[in-house]
Parts: sequence; structure tokens; C-alpha cells
Amino acid sequence: MPIPMLSDFAVRLAGGLAVLLLLTPWRVVPVTFFRTHCQVILGLLVLATLDLSRRSAGPTLAVVVASAALSYVASIAWGLGLPRVGVPITALVALGCGATLVAASRSPDGQVWALHASGRLDSAFLMGSTLTAMLLGHHYLTAPAMSIAPLRRFLRCMAWALGARALLAILGWWSGVEGQAATPASDPLSSLFCAMRWGMGFAGPALATALTWETVQIRSTQSATGILYIAFALVLFGELIS
Repeated sequence: MPIPMLSDFAVRLAGGLAVLLLLTPWRVVPVTFFRTHCQVILGLLVLATLDLSRRSAGPTLAVVVASAALSYVASIAWGLGLPRVGVPITALVALGCGATLVAASRSPDGQVWALHASGRLDSAFLMGSTLTAMLLGHHYLTAPAMSIAPLRRFLRCMAWALGARALLAILGWWSGVEGQAATPASDPLSSLFCAMRWGMGFAGPALATALTWETVQIRSTQSATGILYIAFALVLFGELIS
């Protein structure tokens, strides 16, 4: 069942953050980072719950509420320093968000369903990896001796997610899933949106990712965090345009 845009955005971002949290090595990154991350996920899922509760009382709402409750439990587990409890609970949150996004993409046409579901899941991974990288960059201010390897991992995730998102956009445009009526060549408004999508939604974040990688190589984490602010703003703009 389709879900409102605000709920869709909140679930995407929460799911992406949960997945990236699972990719974060808890033996290297302090557990306070995990607790804060789960609290951000909780806030996003509460927002999605409030939005959905005005329009739906079906299984989608139940899954989102359950995911919000689990994120609260996960924040407690991480706060108590219990990673072996926090990891599986965080995985359940990620699964709940992923199931919600796949269900929201349902369509009688299997090809359309697959493209929409893939696009939503990759969008979640892209936004989650960008925000996680930015938040981890902040964490180096309080933990300057922390290994730079996790930040490099998240930048690789951003690069892969951007590449997959661009490929899915091309497939959607070619098959007519995303552009229903007119082609960019015949519709000036469509051309404008296409230019913004590819210019600020793909080229901009790709450049920011490359620049961040270079600053991370010299361990300039403050500069990297500043660039990641810009990257996250561009990613959000591109996803809204899409």
C-alpha cells in the first residue's frame, strides 16, 4: 500500500541508518555513537508513525510502530554497552523498515514493483550512508584517536549507493516508470527537473564524495565533515526531486 511522502522519507532514512549501524564496527567506534544513532532512528520512526496514524491503521502502521519500539530498546541496549543485544535488535529495525518500503512499492506490474522497491531501498542506503558518515565525522571531535577506517567504509558505501541509484534512474527513465508522459526533450519542465536531478542529485554528491575521500586520506576529519554537510543536503535535494 502506498504511504504518504513524509512517512516514506522518514522510513527510508531510518532504515538506511539502521543498515549502516550494522556495518559500523562496535569494537572500534564508541558505543555512545550507536546509542545516539538509535535515538535518531527512533525520532524518524515516531514521525512516520504520527503521519501514518492520520491516514492508515493497517499492517504498515503496525510494522512502523514495532520498529520504533525496537529502536527504543536498541538505544537502551547500546547505552548499557550491550552490543550483542543491540546488533540483532537493530537488524530487526532494518528489516521492518525494508519490508515497509517494499510493501509501499507494490504494483500489479512485477517490473514496476521491482524498480520502485529497488529505488526505495537504494535511496534509504544512500541517505543513511551519507548521514552516518557526517555524524561519524562529528564523533572524531570527541574521539580523535579513533581509527579512520569506518569513515572510509561509509564513503565507499556512498559511492556504491550513488552508482546504483544512477543506474536505477536510467532504467526507470528508459522503461517509462519514472517519466510517464513526455520525454525531457519535448517537455521544458521535465528537462529542468531532469537537469536538477542529475546535476545536484548525482553529480554534486559524487564530487563531494570524491573531495571527502581526499580529505580523509590526510585525516582532516573536520574538513571532511563540512563537505559531508553539503553532500547530505545535495542527496536530500536529489531524492526529493526524484
